[in-house]
Amino acid sequence: MSCILLVFGYVIGVRVILQNGYMGMEKSYGVIGAKVNGTTYFRKGATTVGSTTGAVVPFDVAALVRFQEGDALFLPTRILTTAEQTLGNCTDPEEPCATADDCADDPPLAIGECVSGYCMKHMWCSAGGTGAQADPFTTTSATVSADQIMLQNLSSLKIVIVSEITFSTLGTGAILNTADGRTSADGSKAKFRWDLGQVLQRAAIETSTAVTDGAVIGVSLQWDCENLATEAECLPHLVAKVLSGTAPYFAEWADYYRRGTTTAEQAIQYRDLHQARGLRLLFMAEGTGEKIDPVEIGTLVFIMLALFPIASVLADTIMQNLFSERRHYREYKVEISPDFSDVRAKVEQLEKQSQSRQSKMMNYAA
Repeated sequence: MSCILLVFGYVIGVRVILQNGYMGMEKSYGVIGAKVNGTTYFRKGATTVGSTTGAVVPFDVAALVRFQEGDALFLPTRILTTAEQTLGNCTDPEEPCATADDCADDPPLAIGECVSGYCMKHMWCSAGGTGAQADPFTTTSATVSADQIMLQNLSSLKIVIVSEITFSTLGTGAILNTADGRTSADGSKAKFRWDLGQVLQRAAIETSTAVTDGAVIGVSLQWDCENLATEAECLPHLVAKVLSGTAPYFAEWADYYRRGTTTAEQAIQYRDLHQARGLRLLFMAEGTGEKIDPVEIGTLVFIMLALFPIASVLADTIMQNLFSERRHYREYKVEISPDFSDVRAKVEQLEKQSQSRQSKMMNYAA
């Protein structure tokens, strides 16, 4: 009886009450899209967030979001623009040298010359006759501080997320969507938009660090649906995590153009090189759905039956009365054994007689 009570307590207390064993659970991944709304500004020559010096440069979304995909976007926070670059031979700041022997002679790009401590190359050259650095923000030179612009009002930008997810294996074909009029706990309409300050806070990264160095941040919309029977109450929440560690995130792009009125002037191609640090945001949607599942309930019932003594009685009854070979089962279940009681008594009598003879022979020998 004690074992039965223990089994019953485990199934009801642990599996049913603590673990919700009667609920079916499904892990699912949805689709997601994101865009940025708002207007912000940069300050020219600023080196810190919140700076009040330097000319204000307004930026709207069209100017700020240069690269946007369905589930990812890049927001520059520090931009250094090298204007009016042209193709030609100039020194490469990434290849210092002492003599020409330190420079590769590999035409048509490398010509094997050392000028002013740097190798000459055929490349996009700035107005000063030098090429651009691969990552100019690694230096603390005054040139970078003077020419760069830095984002000052990150929280004025808002991330708007559109997502949908479904839990098909639980028997529900409903698609949960952020745009289907979901309501929050207080009855108001849920708005799936967050300012970038909130995103950085959830990612545990300081705003000043994010603006100065940039980062790669995974932004996940988590659908935790504890009861899919009330789908309208299933509201997702935002989770953010820094994926790049302490490594800065760097990107660059260029605008190409020609100018002038004559054929000779228009034959020259120019470009403005933009090098930036910023926030690379990667979006995903995932969720866990739960729903009362008859299969899970049936499994719990049969677990209890298998552990209780009633299981053997039930199996025995079915085998003896319902199966087509029940006659053979009954025959082999009970087998009448011959009565060997008389034979056993005879064997015991012979053993006693043998012991008596042996005792007499030992006494005679003595």
